Amino acid sequence: MSAVTEPRSVSPVRGLYWISEGFTLVFQSPFGWLSVMTVWFLFTLLCSIFWGFGPVLFSLTLPIFFAGLMVGCEKVHQGQSLKVRHLFLGFNLNNPRLVGLGGVNVFWEVVLSIVTLIWGGQHMTAFQGMVFDSNANLEELQVLVSDLTPMFITLSLVQLLLLVLGWYAPALLIFTPVSVIQAITISGKACAINVVPILFYLIAMGAILAAISVTLFTVPVLGVLLGLFVVPTITASVYISYSDVFKEEV
Repeated sequence: MSAVTEPRSVSPVRGLYWISEGFTLVFQSPFGWLSVMTVWFLFTLLCSIFWGFGPVLFSLTLPIFFAGLMVGCEKVHQGQSLKVRHLFLGFNLNNPRLVGLGGVNVFWEVVLSIVTLIWGGQHMTAFQGMVFDSNANLEELQVLVSDLTPMFITLSLVQLLLLVLGWYAPALLIFTPVSVIQAITISGKACAINVVPILFYLIAMGAILAAISVTLFTVPVLGVLLGLFVVPTITASVYISYSDVFKEEV
């Protein structure tokens, strides 16, 4: 493990650089990425089958898998190929801190679920019933949407905050000896001082996803091929941004 370094502020255009370099990192080992993503997709599918336990297992193991992919990205950056075993490195390293981060994920998901149930449970039930009812009163539906909007906005902001706090946390836990709390704090600080490049990154990635969505309807085969590399590119771009923000050179 390397020593803990303070995050640095980078220029706004680096957000675009993260995507381009992430894309390059993916195409240095395309078949490796497809193999890894296939295994991860099958695991996600398996988790979705078991209602209740499956989502908890997915949230608990997500940081472990993601940390393994960060190590895999480092290997690819060094000229090696990405292997399926990299996905499981977080388990092999017996890093209890990654499990702790997964526990934090599960805790906040439970909290948000309870808040959603208490705040808008009855409204959500009524809303779902009216959406699938062809004879539903439009004015009542509009009132329900208006009532639920503050909850949706609040939960979205909280989820955005949790995403920021956890953005670099798996990489910090796998590459440095920091604690879970320190990783979350440092990740939040890194994102706070790099708000503009992250906005550039999110806008550019959103535009790419929109373009791929259009391609799916116009040229389906091409759209599917491009879509296969979306998640790998996002994953690789997180590693590139981590290297950019926490190291002197990428």
